Amino acid sequence: FLVRMSHEIRTPMNAIIGLSELARREYGKPKALEYITGIQSAGASLLAIINDILDFSRIESGRMDIAPFPYETASLLNDVLTIIRVRMTETPLELVTEIAPDTPRAMIGDANRIKQILLNLLSNAVKYTQRGFVRFSVSWERLEGDDIRLMFAVEDSGIGIRQEDLRRLFGEFTRIDEKRNINIEGTGLGLSIARSLSRAMGGDILVRSEYGRGSVFTATLMQAVADWKPMGNLAEVSVTRAETQSATFIAPEAEVLLVDDFPSNLLVAEGLLVPYRMRLSTCLNGRDAVERVRKQAFDLVLMDHMMPEMDGVEATRAIRAMDEGRCWTMPIIALTANAVSGMREMFLENGFNDYLSKPIDMRRLDAVLKEWIPADKRRAPEEDEPPGETAAMPESRLPEIAGLDAAVGMARIGGSPERYRNLLETFCRDAETGFALLGREPEESSLRAFTTLTHALKSALANIGARELSEVAAALEEAGREAEMSAIRERLEPFREKLVELVARIGEFLASTRSGESEGEFDPELAEALASLREALEAKDFDAMDTALARAQSRPMEGRMRDALTRIADFLLTAEFEKAAKTVRSLLE
Repeated sequence: FLVRMSHEIRTPMNAIIGLSELARREYGKPKALEYITGIQSAGASLLAIINDILDFSRIESGRMDIAPFPYETASLLNDVLTIIRVRMTETPLELVTEIAPDTPRAMIGDANRIKQILLNLLSNAVKYTQRGFVRFSVSWERLEGDDIRLMFAVEDSGIGIRQEDLRRLFGEFTRIDEKRNINIEGTGLGLSIARSLSRAMGGDILVRSEYGRGSVFTATLMQAVADWKPMGNLAEVSVTRAETQSATFIAPEAEVLLVDDFPSNLLVAEGLLVPYRMRLSTCLNGRDAVERVRKQAFDLVLMDHMMPEMDGVEATRAIRAMDEGRCWTMPIIALTANAVSGMREMFLENGFNDYLSKPIDMRRLDAVLKEWIPADKRRAPEEDEPPGETAAMPESRLPEIAGLDAAVGMARIGGSPERYRNLLETFCRDAETGFALLGREPEESSLRAFTTLTHALKSALANIGARELSEVAAALEEAGREAEMSAIRERLEPFREKLVELVARIGEFLASTRSGESEGEFDPELAEALASLREALEAKDFDAMDTALARAQSRPMEGRMRDALTRIADFLLTAEFEKAAKTVRSLLE
């Protein structure tokens, strides 16, 4: 139950956190920025609770795995201190660090779990300290061979803990002195999880406290050393990170393929990748991704895990099985909303190089891109280059369509009118392809296809702002999964009628906007790329086709042009060269 709920909750959380990050970049009004920051904060808090409950579930079931990998000590400590400094910006507290400079430079352990322990202890210290200081100390002692005992101490001048409460401190769902701490949020799981993690790594957490005068929590862990060279002074070796979530580099020459079967997830991911200025291509399923990789070399592939027909794991296996050597070494990063223990190992075993958990965290995204995008294609952002601006959709231009909350749909894709119109056009095409399957009660042989379709429609309808129809699609999906034919019979026909009506109303709106548009100036570089693509199609030069299409897709453009290029790419994948050539000629004319 927890595993399934985690996946279902994380998918909309991806939109909440990702889109609020995009909106934060676009809005300049202080009050709007305050609201958006509040959304991010609430989303992050909810995600932390989800993670705590899931970790507790793993510990109770004996499935809490420790995944040891080499890590840079300074990088780990810097990440922890950067996060806690951000949390302390609105407090009068002083953060004091005492980190032994001879601490080994690199170790082997579960860096993410260590961060989880340290952030829990430091966050508690900040929460329960109103004035004074929080001191973070790191020391170590050598054991046998390459093993060491790593010791972290977190001391605060806070409210302290009564001696009679110390024995209950590490209990599950336990919060001590609740009357005094009524305004402090928490599940009462953090310390229990932190101690369990420490013990899983051969250590423990101990506490000393004096009521009213502060506490000292000491966490010990056993680690293997990968590089005995001293880490040195943390301030000298650490990479300075901006407190705002932003790109630390650009890569205009990097070719990246983004694969996800949900258009809204694609739009969120595309938006997060905009600051990196990479050449981005997209696919809506694993099978197309395999064909795209077969024809074009990419510097990085971001592959969604759960997709119909061919999922991300199957697609990655197919890519790794290709004859070309570049397909064996091409970095493939999994995108997953599944937080189940052991997922990292599963991805690595199936040919992935790494994974990103949804909701996508900008800092984690930046770190993954920095690790896998080739160094010769990365460079520092150009300071004198102004950031791009996205025009907001005036209220008068919001479509007034019965059954559709356009404001909700617009917000889901960052407020861009062109992206929203593009999403509406895509939705109409996708919905129309499903009308035939929805026109009759499914048989046993077609029940799986029916369930897959209603699952896709559930998300697609929610993405455009059709909440009520999305809820009906969700009920039909559940009925299909459980083979409840009576429930399907009851809901199917009314659902199909309302869906057809909605698609017709959206079509009328789209037609009216096309007829009222004036022609914009044509990008000469885009025109040149399209001309090259036309020549390549006439000569049946496949390499030249791919190169010209990639050049065209790298240019900035409005939604309908990008949609046309996506259709051309689909035609090339299915070897429908005449259709591709016809579309190119139409664009050039």
